[in-house]
Amino acid sequence: MRYKNALFILTNGRVAAIDRKNGEIIWEVKLKTHLGHSVGYNVGQIMVADDKLYVGISGYLVCMRAKDGSLVWKNELKGWGLQFISMANAGNEAAASAIQQAAAASAAVSSGSSGGY
Repeated sequence: MRYKNALFILTNGRVAAIDRKNGEIIWEVKLKTHLGHSVGYNVGQIMVADDKLYVGISGYLVCMRAKDGSLVWKNELKGWGLQFISMANAGNEAAASAIQQAAAASAAVSSGSSGGY
């Protein structure tokens, strides 16, 4: 099964790939396996980029292979606390377009602000 045909979910300390066509679980991983301890019912965020799955939960960031959920790396984000982790991906077309628009707007503001004083 190709990971592009999957829907990825995060709940109850588990990450799973679900087949979008029939709803069956392709693979499932308890984050305890990758982190060494349980994260329980905490709120987290999940993001897919290329062939990697990024999970932010309880102050931890985990990178997994989208095809099977195996661990690529983890970061305990020491000193950042155990709160919700918000993520953004600048590697896709929508994000690249937003970055270009923001840069153009910034350039326009910069060039317009110098002549009025």
